[in-house]
Amino acid sequence: MPPIQQLLDVQEFDLASDGLTLRLRTLPEREALQQSHARAASLDEAHSTFIERREALSHSEHGLGGEVAVVAAKAKEVEDTLYSGTVKAPKELEALQEEIRLLRERQSGLEEQEMELLEEIDRTEREIAENRAARDRTDADSKDLEAAIHKAEGEIDADLERFADQRACKTERVPAAILAEYERLRAQQRMAGRAAAPLAQGSCGGCRVKLPVLEYNRLKAEPEDALLCCVHCGRILVR
Repeated sequence: MPPIQQLLDVQEFDLASDGLTLRLRTLPEREALQQSHARAASLDEAHSTFIERREALSHSEHGLGGEVAVVAAKAKEVEDTLYSGTVKAPKELEALQEEIRLLRERQSGLEEQEMELLEEIDRTEREIAENRAARDRTDADSKDLEAAIHKAEGEIDADLERFADQRACKTERVPAAILAEYERLRAQQRMAGRAAAPLAQGSCGGCRVKLPVLEYNRLKAEPEDALLCCVHCGRILVR
């Protein structure tokens, strides 16, 4: 086998490595991990909102609790006066009873508001617990995805190393000038990684275009180790 024919084997290893490198960059677990991180950030943002809400509710509940205590103490004070026997006048007694009624009514209204706040605090506590449970699940998912990525990277790196070793065995027999031209052409985006192609039945195996008869005859007359290129696409032709 002429040394230049090894170039097609080199190219197969390069194309396989290209595919592995692309797979390495586009592992589906990478996108899933990004989405998991986004979910974690969203959950943390919601958690901060819940904490702020709980603090505000607790502050309001504490304030209402103090107000209830003040109103209850005032009502008790008026009741003590009412039942102390020191007040004899009917109108004054009626006034004390009305004051007690208003104070107890006020106390009841405040206690109802306080109960609503306590219920809202309980709901917020449940939301916080659910949020943290979801965050724990997201963290577990992220760890699983990271492990999957690490495993895939290890497998792909091993394949890339194996291909590199096999490629090196093939490039030893390819003339340096031809190999250099191959590397130059392969770097061009238009080549899509295929810088060499077989010359079969007068056509380029890369662009699939038939060569002019005179050009084809000229190429056939060249030495085995000559650098031959397609006049249409510029790829290195391997006979």
